[in-house]
Amino acid sequence: MNNKKIIIKIVVLFILILFFTFLFFDKKNIILENVTINNENSIDINKNMITEESNNGSLSSINDLFLKDIDGQKKNYIFIYKEEKFEASYTKDNWHIENSYKITNKNDIAIICKALTDIHPIHGKDMSSYRTIDDLVYEWLQHNIAYNFLSENSQWKDNVRSVDLDPEDQGKTIEEMYEARTGKKLNLKDIK
Repeated sequence: MNNKKIIIKIVVLFILILFFTFLFFDKKNIILENVTINNENSIDINKNMITEESNNGSLSSINDLFLKDIDGQKKNYIFIYKEEKFEASYTKDNWHIENSYKITNKNDIAIICKALTDIHPIHGKDMSSYRTIDDLVYEWLQHNIAYNFLSENSQWKDNVRSVDLDPEDQGKTIEEMYEARTGKKLNLKDIK
């Protein structure tokens, strides 16, 4: 009887050690944990995914970005995120964020989108409404998922490295963006 208690205690202790190891040492969740591949041709995405660190992110307000208009034309901007400089450029109803794949925290992306759309809001697909911050964050995350999913030698990898927040892709999934650009159904064998 004593041996059973000792074995149960050891098993419980082992499970607790594993739990706390994952809890404390796995701070960064991989984006692809929230992607399910069905029939090798379909991708399901958990829209409520947490992509990096904690929900809170690194930014507490738009002031943390040190957003600056670099040419005085209200078209080309730089901002600082985690000590790295990023470029954001605006053309009519389009914010282009260079190397956006490097920014993965939903709350931080929301703050960046808020800062940019405070300067130039982006119309919705109907061209009369304006896109919400949540909607813009969703599009950005779709690009990040695609970027992390694609192999390094994929011809599509460079296309999703940077995000263009515009009316055209409002609410679209990765599959829908691919089909809109290529005119054919997404086949994972073609893009890997």
